[in-house]
Amino acid sequence: MNKEEKRALIGFLGIYTLSAFVLISIIAFLYYNRGIVSISDKCSIQMRNASLMAEKELMQAEMNKQIYKFTPPKNGRLRLGLFDKNGKVLYSNLKDNKIFFANKAYKNNRHEYHVHKLDTPILGVSYIVAENDGSKSEKIKLITIILTTMFASVVFILFVGYLLSKVLLKPIRDRIKKLNRFIRDSSHELNTPVSALIMSTSSIKNSKELNPRVLNHISVSAKLISQIYNTLSFVAFNDIDDRYDEKFDLKELIEESVRFFDEIVKSRGNTIECSLQNTPVFLDKTRIQKVINNLLSNALKYSFQKSKIEVILKEYTLCIINEGEGINEDDQKAIFKRFERRSKSEGGFGIGLDIVQSVCNEYNIKIEVESIPNKKTTFFLIFPKA
Repeated sequence: MNKEEKRALIGFLGIYTLSAFVLISIIAFLYYNRGIVSISDKCSIQMRNASLMAEKELMQAEMNKQIYKFTPPKNGRLRLGLFDKNGKVLYSNLKDNKIFFANKAYKNNRHEYHVHKLDTPILGVSYIVAENDGSKSEKIKLITIILTTMFASVVFILFVGYLLSKVLLKPIRDRIKKLNRFIRDSSHELNTPVSALIMSTSSIKNSKELNPRVLNHISVSAKLISQIYNTLSFVAFNDIDDRYDEKFDLKELIEESVRFFDEIVKSRGNTIECSLQNTPVFLDKTRIQKVINNLLSNALKYSFQKSKIEVILKEYTLCIINEGEGINEDDQKAIFKRFERRSKSEGGFGIGLDIVQSVCNEYNIKIEVESIPNKKTTFFLIFPKA
């Protein structure tokens, strides 16, 4: 992973985690407030119940004319205090007997209190006070649960964010790899004809007579550079180039392309055999010529040495047949993707067939491929009738 990818990954994880943390914090705050209210209500209910239970026991003792026996609550967090009308302690296990009888409920730093004033004194008891220290421990427990959940959530979000970033960066990384390979291949493709031109011009300078073979090398190299330029310019400027449809004979256009490749074909020892019918079409001549040139270039590139290439145009169907290594069935769809190359041993950019399919889609030209491995490959173009 390079520096730019690391920076993008850290930035994505930072923003993703921070936004998720803010959302989790808001949810945790709301949950905490709700939990505090719930704990407070629970404590109040426990203290009220304890007070009512003590009042009931007092009433039973008075009715049965028995001696009242003070029984502390079984809940260890609860304590009771029974006071007379003057606030004097009669029975108590409270930790703090200094009570504010004017308040029905209050709390200090350590405990919460519930003051229950009897309507009429019972056995001298006018006030029943309940003390609870369980609220603090419940709050600590609530905070611990919230913090643990938040920590686990942040760790999970970081993990998911990392996986998401890897998934999102993968197509970008693949695209960058293809572009880097494209730049390498472009340099390699241009190097061959440019080197041939330099050598040929040097040969002409050092020779008093023009050698036809040298001139042929110059012509072939110039045509190769022209073909490379046309391919690259179509990819770069196709979106802004104007489209000009006109009526023309497809046969004449194919013959022009065959003549263009004639010297290149001969330099490889191959031959092109044509069987063409007059076929009037209404299309953009420049775009269609790029399609034909790319198919012829591919047919030549992947042909066996000294083999023939057949070009047949009949009933609006163009067939270009070459004898070569062929195309596997699994690769027959992939070859039309940009920057995809079927063979790594041959030159090319992996954009020729992408251009072919792009133009064919634009004009509703049906394209098909048939291939027999290590024997021959046929490209079919079925043109719409003018």
